This record gives sequence, structure tokens and C-alpha cells, in this order.
Amino acid sequence: MRTNPSRQLLLRHAVLSLVILIWLPLIGSAQSKPNTVRKFDEFGDIYLSDLKARVDNFAIELQNNPAAKGFIIVYRSRRDLPGINARYAGRIQDYLFETRGLTKDRIVTVNGGVTECLIQELWIVPPNTVPVIRADAYQHSFDDTGSARKFDDISIGDETGIGNGTLEGFADALRKEPTSHAYFIAYAQYYIDRGSFDTDGKRVHYKNVYLDKPGRAGEVLRIARRSLISISPALASRIRLVDGGYRQNASVELWIVPAGEHAPIATPNAFPPKRHGNRAK
Repeated sequence: MRTNPSRQLLLRHAVLSLVILIWLPLIGSAQSKPNTVRKFDEFGDIYLSDLKARVDNFAIELQNNPAAKGFIIVYRSRRDLPGINARYAGRIQDYLFETRGLTKDRIVTVNGGVTECLIQELWIVPPNTVPVIRADAYQHSFDDTGSARKFDDISIGDETGIGNGTLEGFADALRKEPTSHAYFIAYAQYYIDRGSFDTDGKRVHYKNVYLDKPGRAGEVLRIARRSLISISPALASRIRLVDGGYRQNASVELWIVPAGEHAPIATPNAFPPKRHGNRAK
């Protein structure tokens, strides 16, 4: 049976129109995607190697979208110290600046407040837009601002881990309490690792001693002080430094102490044969 040519032409037009109707919304959606706020990644407290891999991917996405900004939102759990929000956001920010070469105007950090667990979010945000804060998050302030309280507790290694990004939140909290003092208590490491293992049918015992060089705590304290002053020079006269002695894991505590309150007490838990005494500055 032979089909009428006019009828074939009409049929082709009808099919083409149907295809256009189906694909047009999809094309529009694809074109509008660059102007849409979108969460790029979300994770909890992860290993540093995994964190770097995720942030590397985030940096590549930002480089491919030069008009967009990168937002870093960190939520802490109710059990976490308040400084963890800014510290976790700050270390991601520092990595993007120092390792990935992004400029400071491209990255925004946000203290998301408190949720049920620690959450870190990375967002791609076009101009004139902002990301959405989680519905279950809430802001939390200290219940007793008249007492000395620990703001953060940071592990330190060969690199101190005390940079400007780490201390941004501490500086902000101190600005809100103009009569309070900032205390840093630093602990050097002293740890003895003892154990044994079997080799060639014999039991071998071992003992490894990890002892930081003399003056390590003082070095960390000086770095912390310089970093805080570089963020807010007005805080210089309010900073107090304490060499806390030794712990099994080197760390530095950040405290906020209202005027007239007693200084925090150092709590060392490791005591090498030749131990330096605590000293406040």
C-alpha cells in the first residue's frame, strides 16, 4: 500500500515536534544548572588522606566554574568543643589556598552550629546565591560565660597544626568577650611504646620512646600567639601562654577565661626522667 507523501511529511513534523517537547525542558534544565546552588560533597570525620582527595575534587570543580564560590559548612555534635566548627572549615580553606591555589575571594566558611553528629559540607555556589543550612541545625552558645572554659583541644605533630584558619573561630569568640583572656596550654609528647612479636620461632620484645625535643611546647605557644595576633592584633595584650609539660600525645588547649577568674590548670599525663616545670607567661 502506497502512503501519501503529504501524509508522510505531516507525520515527520509531528514526530519532530514531539521530540522537541520532550527534550526542551531537559535542555533548559541543563543550561540552568550552572546557576543553581548545589551540594558537592558531604562527609563526617574522615582520614586526612580521604579529606584531601575530596577537597582536590572540590577544587577542580571550582576551577571549572570560575564565577562560582566554594562554601564550606561545618556542623558539630553536642559533644564536640565549640572550636571544632571553625577549625575543620579552616583547615579545608587553608588547603585550598596553599595547595590548590584558589584565591581568598572564592572560598567562604560557615559555622553551621550543632547537629546530631559532625558533618562537613562542600557547596558550589553561583553569584548572588547562598547554600541552605540544615533544618536540624541550631546555634549554641555557652551557658556560663562567667567561667573559664575550654574552647578547643588540638593535636599537634611535626607541623604544629596551628594556623590562621585554625584560630579564626577562637578570635571571633574572644572579640565577643572584650574583657576575657585567651589561654594557650601546650603539651609536648612523651610516650613509651612497649610490645613484642614472634619471628623465626623467637619472641622479640621492643621498646620505642617518643620524646619531643626540649622547648617544643614553647615553640608551639609562640606560633599560636603569632597566629592569633595576625588575625586580630587587638588581642595581643589578652593572650596568656602556659607550658603544660608532657602528654602521651602532643596537643594545645585553647581556653577563654573571663576577667577575675582563675587560670586553667595544666593536666600533664606523662613524666619523662628530666621534666620541665610548668610555667605561665
